[in-house]
Amino acid sequence: MKVGEISQPVLTQFGYHLIKLDEKKGDTLTLHHILLPITQTDAEASATDRRADDLAKIAASSDKPEVLDEAAKKLGLTIKHGSVLDTDALTIDGKFIPSVGPWAFEGAKVGETSDLFDADDGYYLGRLDSLTQGGVPSLEQATPEIRAVLAIQKKLDKLMPRAQQFAAQAAKTSLEDAAKANGLQVVQSKPFTRVGGAEGIGRLNQAVGAAFKLPIGAVSAPIRTYDAIFVERVDQRVLQDRSVWEKTKETQRAQATNQLRQQKVRDFLQNLRESAKVVDHRKEIESANRAAQ
Repeated sequence: MKVGEISQPVLTQFGYHLIKLDEKKGDTLTLHHILLPITQTDAEASATDRRADDLAKIAASSDKPEVLDEAAKKLGLTIKHGSVLDTDALTIDGKFIPSVGPWAFEGAKVGETSDLFDADDGYYLGRLDSLTQGGVPSLEQATPEIRAVLAIQKKLDKLMPRAQQFAAQAAKTSLEDAAKANGLQVVQSKPFTRVGGAEGIGRLNQAVGAAFKLPIGAVSAPIRTYDAIFVERVDQRVLQDRSVWEKTKETQRAQATNQLRQQKVRDFLQNLRESAKVVDHRKEIESANRAAQ
């Protein structure tokens, strides 16, 4: 943008932004912006709540894996899959998913479905499909993964000279022309952040980090990650505006507080299950009911 220019509406996860560039010095910008959040009408919110209730009635807290699939099919919903470590936050397609990750690591069994979690941006229901224990694996357990990693590294070693030739060619012409000449396809990623996932690139790897240092419009040298080699060009970079975060800080605080509250409730219920002494009187009650009838 030019100084004094007002942008077209820019869509982010927070809504639509109108941006005015006030000053530009090198890669430092001063700007104003207006946020127009996307919100539901009361009628739409009520409809969403009803669908969430229907989902909870069908699938919440079920120990049968197929129940979630049946609920999704019945309600026309799409199930998305993701992996998470117990030290990380669960993200799917670059979007943070609250509550589901902590629930999965706090006693959930494989095949079990969670309660319905309520967040500011929607409702979430998770199912634990698999769980791999942490710790240091034995050599026997680690051998298949070691072999796979070494095989990938050997392939990347052989590919690097070709990637270097391609990068040099793209620097002289353009990324698109070099790709066309070599029978390759240029993939344009959607906007992403340092900690979010980049389409076609991945998450928290060397290629993502390099994108935030590469001059705009310049073609990079080959960037090697653990499973691929990238040659990339940054078309646009939007610097972080602290005022945007300030506007969402209370929402983030509320989300974190809500997760802690839910965790306390889950801990209480778990302790209650473990300490409770349950006496089953159903047979006596049913017998008394039959006698009364």
